[in-house]
Amino acid sequence: MADSADNLVDQWYYLDGQETRGPVLSAEIVKLIQSGSLSATAQVAQAGWQTWSPASVALAHLLTSQPQASAATPGGVVKAAAEPLTYAIKVQCVSGPDSGKAYMISMAEVSLGRVSGIGQNDPQVAENHVVLSWQRNVLHFRTFGGSKLRVAGAEVTQGTLSNGQQFQLGASTWQVGTAPVELTSLLGTLGARLAKLTSTDKLVGFSITAMFSEVFKGRKPGELEDYLIVGTPKTTPHIDDVLTGWPKPWFFMRVLIFMAVVYFIFYEMFDISDNARIVPGLIVMGSLVVPLATVFLFWELNTPRNVSFHMVLMLVCLGGVISLAVSLIAFDVAHLEWLGAASAGICEEIGKLLTVVLVVRNTKYKYILNGLVFGAAIGGGFGAFETAGYSFSDGFFDSFLRYFVRNPNNEAIEKLVGHALIYGYDGMITLIHRRSYYAPFMHVAWTAISAGALWRVKGANPFRIGMLFDSRFLRTFFVPVLLHMFWNSPLLRFEGALGLVKPLLVGGIGWYVVLGLVQEGMRQIRDEQLTRTRMEYDKTQQVLTTTGRFRMSLH
Repeated sequence: MADSADNLVDQWYYLDGQETRGPVLSAEIVKLIQSGSLSATAQVAQAGWQTWSPASVALAHLLTSQPQASAATPGGVVKAAAEPLTYAIKVQCVSGPDSGKAYMISMAEVSLGRVSGIGQNDPQVAENHVVLSWQRNVLHFRTFGGSKLRVAGAEVTQGTLSNGQQFQLGASTWQVGTAPVELTSLLGTLGARLAKLTSTDKLVGFSITAMFSEVFKGRKPGELEDYLIVGTPKTTPHIDDVLTGWPKPWFFMRVLIFMAVVYFIFYEMFDISDNARIVPGLIVMGSLVVPLATVFLFWELNTPRNVSFHMVLMLVCLGGVISLAVSLIAFDVAHLEWLGAASAGICEEIGKLLTVVLVVRNTKYKYILNGLVFGAAIGGGFGAFETAGYSFSDGFFDSFLRYFVRNPNNEAIEKLVGHALIYGYDGMITLIHRRSYYAPFMHVAWTAISAGALWRVKGANPFRIGMLFDSRFLRTFFVPVLLHMFWNSPLLRFEGALGLVKPLLVGGIGWYVVLGLVQEGMRQIRDEQLTRTRMEYDKTQQVLTTTGRFRMSLH
């Protein structure tokens, strides 16, 4: 009876040229291939299932398990035939409480249940629920006691499942793989991958030339649009596909060039017309050009590609304005006026960090590289809005008023206002340009360091206040605080070329720490990949050695 049931399941169709033939037993297809009448690459499909695959894959267990005669070498030494390969089918949970779990099922029976060797989380699954085994390219199952599987809408206690078919185990939906997997080959592949992942060659020897080597590389039509569509469940790459070497960002340069062109148009429009209505556009674009481009540089350094484009823009805008408000409150509460301008290093860095905690609370963002992006975006928004404020108040408005004070009262008021506008405009442009040059070394980098340090402690866990007092975080957080205080202090204030000493010193230290966190973030990705590969490697080894963990107790 069992053989008859197996024959009913073991029905196959195959393509002979353009014609579909069958149904026939899998053994008949194997004979055709061995006789040379049919190619091993011919497409085959199991009856009742629409998935076609090469016979060399779908029937590999039969093609490679045929007895092979020993062969004599030219020296007369008899060489034994290669040992038959070991095959299995993958069973993966696609939805429900056990979503993401996957097991390799071979000829040895595998028990699934809450207390079995590979237990389930689903409370609807019994302690010993079902046993599975994969034989003759068919997945066989039988349940324990009153347990049942739901297959094709019906509850059943035993039977077979076709490749690619779905079934329900408790509240979870599982799917059978579309083709068998050659385990010995898989084991070798995983072993090679382990060796590759344990290498740290890609994480050392940083080269700024290599990193920016693709900045001006030509791009195919549509490549930019595809590059921007990331951060969704469908567009975020699997962790195993994430690169762990130094990335090669290029999009940030296009942002920089595009926004700089828009700013230059505003600049020329005012230069030609002296129209005061153009001033707001100048302030907005001039304040955003460099900070926003630097933010997108950090976005490209986020190799997991799990942060969307629109989220970055939201953090720049919302995070920027909230961090300004929080920083103003911090100034009022802290009473650090005695420190002078250096007090901003404490109040503003704390304000921006608290904004990161307030705005980004989703625990799915668990990587250090994610924290760097969030910090850079909020710091970029803070810096851009601060530049806009300074360029208007300290640049345009103050210069405008100073012109009135310095000129005699007998000058015609219309002429005086016109000259004052031009004078204020010059002061505004000077301030915008100076802060733009320094923007990559200021708030963007400082807040990125703070957030990256926090994410190093937080990981995938919900935020807790105690994390802010973790020594691993505090040691790194003090770096941007001290750099900001030093930047605002009167120390090393030189004129001319010597005026670059402080920006280069502060910027060099800041970016050294940033690159260190980027490298640590890439190592974090690599370690997760390594852990996943080791687990898969161990599972595969256990199937090959048919350990008790993957077998059901038969007594």
